[in-house]
Amino acid sequence: MIVSSKNPKKKWTPLQETRNFIKQVKDDFFFTGAVLPSSKYLARAICSNMKGHRGPWNILEVGPGTGAITREIAKTMHKDDTLTAIEINQSFADHLQTDIDTVKDYEKARDRIKVVVGRLEDLVGENLYDCIISGLPMNNFDSEMVTRIFEVFRRLIKPGAPLSYYEYFAIRDLKYPFVKKSEKQRLKGITEVVGEEIRKHQIKSRRVWLNVPPAVVRTLVLKKV
Repeated sequence: MIVSSKNPKKKWTPLQETRNFIKQVKDDFFFTGAVLPSSKYLARAICSNMKGHRGPWNILEVGPGTGAITREIAKTMHKDDTLTAIEINQSFADHLQTDIDTVKDYEKARDRIKVVVGRLEDLVGENLYDCIISGLPMNNFDSEMVTRIFEVFRRLIKPGAPLSYYEYFAIRDLKYPFVKKSEKQRLKGITEVVGEEIRKHQIKSRRVWLNVPPAVVRTLVLKKV
């Protein structure tokens, strides 16, 4: 189920954001998949496709967490852009909505940003978005779920539009020698699915060392199957 998130009563500080993020990591690492909020350098890198001359965009952010990347999206949005941020974690969604309602970075765009609580696959429609920015922790899922995620991306995104996501640099390769056989199989399956998408559809990538952990931002233009 998808519901809007409105909870403007609290005002959040960066320290409170980090504390809340760490608490949610402890409670639900499967859907969080990070140890700290994304850095501003990662946020700038993943939003680079939004810059330059273009018409109005309908933007989708998937898995915004506490909004480290959402703030950069808001600052980069053109005057007629709209943004939907879909987050499965209610606490993160409430936090993000509070930020949107109160933080100056959102001032010029807050009336064009909608936060919804739910799963990516619950979004209905086809060819809706001019840009998708994803923070989903692919390395936490199995290959079947990663395949489904890309299928939903294909359904939702407009032909020729950019999909940008990030993953932590070489994390699967670093983990592989130290895990059990079943985990090796899971990591291998993810690598095969993601690797195929990268080989066929990636148009650019950028490493971001100033993040914890370091990350690589990938931009793909997906072809309909």
